[in-house]
Amino acid sequence: MRSPGLLKRFLITLTAMALVTAAWNVYVVLNDDGTISGRVVDGAGNPVEGAKVTLSERSLLVARPRGQTVTDAEGQFAFTGHRLHRLYLEASKEGAGRGSQREYRLYFKGQNLELEEPLQLGAGGAT
Repeated sequence: MRSPGLLKRFLITLTAMALVTAAWNVYVVLNDDGTISGRVVDGAGNPVEGAKVTLSERSLLVARPRGQTVTDAEGQFAFTGHRLHRLYLEASKEGAGRGSQREYRLYFKGQNLELEEPLQLGAGGAT
C-alpha cells in the first residue's frame, strides 16, 4: 500500500521541476536576441570614441573574428545577431593602445550580454 505523503512529494517535485523548466524557457525566449553591448574606456576611465571592437570565436587552436564594430562618442558599442556560446572581445585604437582579449561564456547560444565592466585600452600593450 502506498503512502499518501509519498505521492504528494512526488507530485510536488514534478510540479516544481515543470515550473523551473517553464521559467527557464521564458528567460531564454526573452534573452536570445544575440545582442552584445558595452563600453570602451581609456586608463583613466574616460570613454574612447572610434575604438575598434572585435568579436571572436575560439576554436581548438585559433580565434576567428566574427564581427567588428566601432565605438560611438560615449565609447559604447553593440553587436547584434550573434549565435555564439563562448566568445572573446578585444578593443583597440591607433594611438590609444589595445586592451586584453576578454573571454565570455554564455548559458546558451545567442544569449544577450551587456558588459558589467567596460573594455579598457592600454591594458594589453600599445598599438
